[in-house]
Amino acid sequence: MELIKFLTSKIFFKNLIAAIILTVIIVLGLKFYLDSYTHHNDYHLVPQLKGKSVEEADKMLKERKMNLVIIDTLEYNPDYPKFAVLEQNPRQGDKVKLGRKIYVKINSGKYSNIPFPNILGKTQRQAKNILSATGLRLGSISKRPYFAEIVLYAIHKKDTLKPGMKIPKNSKIDLIVGDGKAPIDSENTDDNTKNTETKIDNQVQKTLEDVLGK
Repeated sequence: MELIKFLTSKIFFKNLIAAIILTVIIVLGLKFYLDSYTHHNDYHLVPQLKGKSVEEADKMLKERKMNLVIIDTLEYNPDYPKFAVLEQNPRQGDKVKLGRKIYVKINSGKYSNIPFPNILGKTQRQAKNILSATGLRLGSISKRPYFAEIVLYAIHKKDTLKPGMKIPKNSKIDLIVGDGKAPIDSENTDDNTKNTETKIDNQVQKTLEDVLGK
């Protein structure tokens, strides 16, 4: 009976109301604190960084309370300046909170070196396709007396190339190609197919001046 009287008394209801009010105040205060601490609903749009220098991109992000983080260097792209931003995450226009890290990949400062493919003894068309597939460019083509229309020499900046030599990607390669009009040496007439490769290897060992007749 005493418990029932207490639960129905004014003192109990006053204490109950006070407890509810206190709980509401605590919950609202905690929510306000968390919203303030986590910057709730305080979003900013990520700017377009592609094509910008690292310094410019970093300045743009700092003005928006964001941080730049470089995570990788990509293959050199001549359409963009060296060390310019090529990729970013989050992307342009995404909404992020203050202090968010923006991850970028930047353009390399130069082309990477690749091994020169074996195009010696190939036809001009085959050599062109191989160079293109490897990331190299075909330059000038010179004809020289030879019994087969095949590549005798590959030149890069006056250097005679051999298969496996390291050269920058996108390099221009000049070719010296046989004209297919010179007579076959007598020792090769009996078995032209078998000895063609040997003859090419022997030719490659000569100097460029010798091939040019200098």
